Amino acid sequence: MTSWIDPLAGLARENLPPDVAEAWETLFRPAVRLNTGGNGVRVGCLGGNPALPADVEWPVWRGELPMNFVAAVDCAALPRVPGGIELPASGSLLFFYCDDWFEAQGPVDLTSLGAVVVVPAGTETAERAAPEGVESYPRLELSGEIAGTFPNSQQEVLRRTLARDGLPLSDPDNWSEEFYDRLRESSAAPYHQIGGCSWPVQGPPEDEVAAAVLPEEASESDLADEAVRWALIAQIDSDGDAGLTWGDVGVLYWLIRDDDLAGGRFDRVRCVMQSG
Repeated sequence: MTSWIDPLAGLARENLPPDVAEAWETLFRPAVRLNTGGNGVRVGCLGGNPALPADVEWPVWRGELPMNFVAAVDCAALPRVPGGIELPASGSLLFFYCDDWFEAQGPVDLTSLGAVVVVPAGTETAERAAPEGVESYPRLELSGEIAGTFPNSQQEVLRRTLARDGLPLSDPDNWSEEFYDRLRESSAAPYHQIGGCSWPVQGPPEDEVAAAVLPEEASESDLADEAVRWALIAQIDSDGDAGLTWGDVGVLYWLIRDDDLAGGRFDRVRCVMQSG
């Protein structure tokens, strides 16, 4: 049976020396690729109205602006494989983002614009329309299937994984633009996914979060240590079919610290938007 890692591992072996390819294979991660084309099992939706419990208020950013509902996933329906992100086994995760943040007064923490609402299994819910003035997106059903993902060439994990001659994978001798081009060609947009490695439009979103949560005087090593503690929960791309456009055709990333994920503290999620 073909595994999710086989296509990526094959590209590594075709384009890199054997010991370097072996090191790269330790960094590939499975994700649930979300699509609206019907492939895979039904796992949630983009847009529409969220199903919220009566006692849960609509998320409001910084007490000023109601957020936009972006997507929902049914945790029990998500396909899972070893090495994937450890989300709750049941219930739903609802993803929100404040697309009107530019209307706010004063400084804006651009990693604070999103939220995740956890709805435990068996909770009575009802569909709720967005507050007045908040844009709603067309509802599209999402299906999910396991796909392989790979780290960006700028991510800290490459500097911490050693290969040939004890050099990190970030060293030019251990990767090539041709190899990355082949990796990128193996994935098709839009890049909606749960878990796995993020697909940065600019730099790694984990770096942005680390810079936001640490003091301004934090050292480069402290920032790097913090960045590797953050895991991608979900990534939602701009998608013309779904009426989703983030900035200049960008991507949204919801991230959580590893210890908060283990403790189920989804109220500590950070959300980053990147666009070209």
